[in-house]
Amino acid sequence: MTQNLPTLAKQIPTPTPRHDKSMSPAELIDHRAKIAFEVKTVLSAYFQPHEAEEIKAAQLAWWCDDLQAWTREQVVYGLRKWNGDNPRVRPTPGDIVRILKQTRGEKEAERMAAARQPEPAKASERITPEAASEIMRRAGYSAKRMALK
Repeated sequence: MTQNLPTLAKQIPTPTPRHDKSMSPAELIDHRAKIAFEVKTVLSAYFQPHEAEEIKAAQLAWWCDDLQAWTREQVVYGLRKWNGDNPRVRPTPGDIVRILKQTRGEKEAERMAAARQPEPAKASERITPEAASEIMRRAGYSAKRMALK
């Protein structure tokens, strides 16, 4: 089992999809703006403390830094799942990342388990007594030779 670990490790994806690594700088700016919009939308449902604009901007940058590796759809899923599970508690970026990693891990585990399932054995065909006798005759056995003495 342990000798298979290097092979298995190559099959296990990273905990985050690293969506941002394939983007140009302009695409990344647009992606972060979309994430920021979604975060502001969800956080508006929670208590908004009066804070300086610099603090709000820094918090939004923190959210974008932690969530930019995920697609917008995945971020929206995580935000809505948190809101559905914790409607009275304001989330942190770590709360949403935990949801996303857990969901990704569960899906990957299901995919890997399905890939490891052995193919069902084919039902063996029943042969007729005549065909069995013919096989035995070709192998050099006869009913007389196998009879008990």
